[in-house]
Amino acid sequence: MAGWHTDEIEIGGVESFLVRPVDPTGGAALFLHWFDEAPNANRTQFLDEAESLAARGVTSILPQLTFPWQSSPTDIDTDLRRLEEEVERLERVWRLLANTDGVDPSRVVMVGHDFGAMHGMALFDRVDLAGAVSIAPTPRWSDWFLRFWEIESDRWDYMRALHRFDPIATVASARCPVLFQFGKQDFYIAPMTGLELYEAAPEPKELLSYEAGHSMDLEEIRLDRTAFIERLLALR
Repeated sequence: MAGWHTDEIEIGGVESFLVRPVDPTGGAALFLHWFDEAPNANRTQFLDEAESLAARGVTSILPQLTFPWQSSPTDIDTDLRRLEEEVERLERVWRLLANTDGVDPSRVVMVGHDFGAMHGMALFDRVDLAGAVSIAPTPRWSDWFLRFWEIESDRWDYMRALHRFDPIATVASARCPVLFQFGKQDFYIAPMTGLELYEAAPEPKELLSYEAGHSMDLEEIRLDRTAFIERLLALR
């Protein structure tokens, strides 16, 4: 009988869910949540999806992200440090998942929404992924930080300094299939903005657009990424 255990663990001082199937099949997923005031803008966002995959033998880890959830963007030096710390923490999360009993390290996918997708794409040149789903990311951190926070540094210096962490730069290092999902009614991300990021990604890649806003909470969107994961992990 299919079943799973959902455990709370701590990685680098950050709480995470580890969802382990009773009968693992080797596949695994790293889920990275979005930034918002909604109740699910935390590690719980994809928990139901992780548990549905666990019923099919997939192991998942869902870490709580910290920047800018726990501290606001402020200036070049501080924010560069925070971005580096976040991606280093996520690399440790990936390693823990890849080394979990029943996981094949070559069959780990990443799913990220909004800031979670942007942080996740910084892993492309650091870890091996079987595939990635990037939901409603923007090409640059400054698209968000300069618009919604008071940044002490010069605007153009700030943009240049953070560029190496920008998805428009990190996506070029992708060595796996990437599915981009965008909403046509997304108040924050124009269609051309999503297309710019998609075009910067190497093949193989796929771009899907939906009649949805930035929350991207349509069942159709979930079903499409589930089908993508099923193909990558060869789920039956």
